[in-house]
Parts: sequence; C-alpha cells; structure tokens
Amino acid sequence: MKDPRTVARDIPGIFDVIFPQLTTGTVAYFNKKAVIFSDLKVLSEDDVQSSTLQKAMLFEIAFARSEQILNGFSEADWDDCLRVAIRRQRRHFDAQLPDEILPTDRKIAEHVANNLAAMLHYMKLNAPEYELIHSPRVPGYQWIASGEGDFSLGQTLIEVKCSSSNFGSADYRQVLMYWLLSYASAIEQNTLEWKSVTLLNPRKNYVVDLSFNEIIEVTAAGKSKIEILELFSSMVGDFALKALPEFKL
Repeated sequence: MKDPRTVARDIPGIFDVIFPQLTTGTVAYFNKKAVIFSDLKVLSEDDVQSSTLQKAMLFEIAFARSEQILNGFSEADWDDCLRVAIRRQRRHFDAQLPDEILPTDRKIAEHVANNLAAMLHYMKLNAPEYELIHSPRVPGYQWIASGEGDFSLGQTLIEVKCSSSNFGSADYRQVLMYWLLSYASAIEQNTLEWKSVTLLNPRKNYVVDLSFNEIIEVTAAGKSKIEILELFSSMVGDFALKALPEFKL
C-alpha cells in the first residue's frame, strides 16, 4: 500500500492524464491569488540556514509546536515536539533524526509555530461554526492507503508548506489527490468531500485559497468530477496490475 502523498509525489503521470492543464503556467496563475499576512514577520533565510537540523525536521518540529500553541500551551514542551516530529519523519526513509533541539533551532521553530498558529486562528475566527481539525483523515482507495492531512475546517482542507519558494505543482497534485480520495469516499460511503483548499506558508506568511471546483475547471480539460473519478479508478487499477505487480489487491 502507498500513502496518498507518496502517490501524488512519485507517480505524477496519473495527474498528467487526469489534470493535463496543471502546468507551470497554471500553478503560477493559482499562486497569484496569494494573500500576505503583513502583520506577521517573515522568517529570514539567514535564520533558516543557521539551523543544524535537516529543514524538513526543523519545520516538522515547528508544526508540532504550533499544535501545542493551538491547544493552549504557551510554554513549549520541546521534548514532546521532538517526539512528535520524529514519529512523523520516520515515514520518510531519508529523515535525519536529532537527539535534541538546540536553542537556535527552538527560536526558529517557535517563530514559525507562532506564525502558523496565528494564521489558523484567523481562519477559525472567520468560520466560528466549524471545528479546526488536526490531522484529518484522508480516505484510502484500492491500493492507495488512507493518510492524514494537516488541518481541516469544515469542508476546507488546510495544507501547510514551509518552502522558501511559492507553492509548486507537487503541492497542487497532493491536494488534488486528497480531494479525489475524499470525493471517491463521498460517492461510495457518503462521507465528507472537501470543497476547497487553503495552502499556508508560515515561513513566508502567505496563503492561497481555492475551491476545488475552480482547480478542476482550470486543470481537467473539461472533464466532470464523475468522469475524473472514473478515469482515476481505471488508471489506479491498471497501474497496480501493470506497474506494481508486487501489490496484492
């Protein structure tokens, strides 16, 4: 079984067929919709480079710290942050697992965590009728295992990226994969379908809000959602049989 994020990242050919207009130009078009949180301080590149940690681990620690802040813990429990980050990073074979968090790393992680918590708090204030869910479940499908998103608010999926650059095609493939799996589950099991996505970057303090209907309209070359699901189902089945014979369906 492959988790949804891995499928979206490592098997982009599926998306080349289903969403053929998810091009560099389209990604740039989506990114132009970004809104900046001007009252939050951007993390400088010098600060990031001063960290001795692998960047993915550094921001995983910041993510864990933001969850503490959202849960009302003003004082950081860095040992717990490290445990949470290591547990999550163990899913990636190339992760470098530290024994401790140095003061410089704590300062960076606290900065990013506070920014992320502030951005999520703002979103929650604008949708008080919904609960902010940590690690919402992403349904599985055939040989694609279930997974977890970062956050959700009602029918809005929230994904956090701490890149030094704009959101890329891989980020949009990932959230489209999550939508597809939610849509398949909604059709088959009457579960929740995500209607929109918010991409957050607490390192640069910008956000992109998009409805999945808009993303589909721009990228799917006129295919309806049902047609997308049927094509996806067919391709996933064919891929398992032809390209991944070791999978047991």
